[in-house]
Amino acid sequence: MHKVSETDPLSLPWEKVLLDKLLSLFFLSVSSPIWMLIFLAVIVENLAVPENRGSFFYTEIRMSAGRPFSLLKIRILKKDAISKIRRDGAVPKQVENTPGNITEVGRVLKKFGLDEMAQMINIMRGDMTFIGPRPKPVAEYEAELELGIKNRALVRAGLTGPAQIMKGTKRTTEDERQADSRYVELIKNGSAYKIFAFDLSVLWETAKVVLKGTNE
Repeated sequence: MHKVSETDPLSLPWEKVLLDKLLSLFFLSVSSPIWMLIFLAVIVENLAVPENRGSFFYTEIRMSAGRPFSLLKIRILKKDAISKIRRDGAVPKQVENTPGNITEVGRVLKKFGLDEMAQMINIMRGDMTFIGPRPKPVAEYEAELELGIKNRALVRAGLTGPAQIMKGTKRTTEDERQADSRYVELIKNGSAYKIFAFDLSVLWETAKVVLKGTNE
C-alpha cells in the first residue's frame, strides 16, 4: 500500500517500473521492421504530396503525474493542423478528428494507434508508464482539476490504460473517467501483484483493440 497525501503523485511499485523498461526495450526491438515501413511510407508521401510534407516525429506538451513533458508522436498531421495545436491552442483530439488535417499515411497509423509507438521512448525516459490514464494537454488537465478530477495529477500517464481498452465500444467520457479512477485506486491501495496482473490484462486487451483497428 502506498501512503501519500491527497495531491502528491503516487509511487509506482518497482515491479511496474521494471515491466515498463523491459517491455519498452522489447517492443522497440521487435517493432524495428514496422518503424522502417512507416519511415519509408512517410518519405514517399513527402515526395509525392508536397502539402503533406513534414518531420517524422512531432511533440506536444502533455501532463503526467502533475508535471508537463514533451509527448513524442509519429507525425500524422499536416503542418497547418500542427500549427493549430501549438500556436492556437486547439484540442489535439478535435484536430485529429477533423477531415483534411491528417496525412494519408497518418490515416492508417491513427486507425491502428501506431502513431503512439514513439511514446515507448517517453516510457524509457520515465515520463510515462505503459498502463495509466492517457496524458492530457495542459488546458484539459487544468479543466479536469477544476472539476475535482485528479487522476492525471496522481499517477504517471500511460501509453494505454483502462479507458483505452473501451475503444470500439459504446462509452461516455464519464465511463472513461471512472475507469481511470478505479485504476488510480488500485495503484493507491492494491498490492504489487494485483497491479502487475491488471497491467498485463490491459496490455492483452489493448493488443486486441489494435488488431481490430478500433482506435477511435
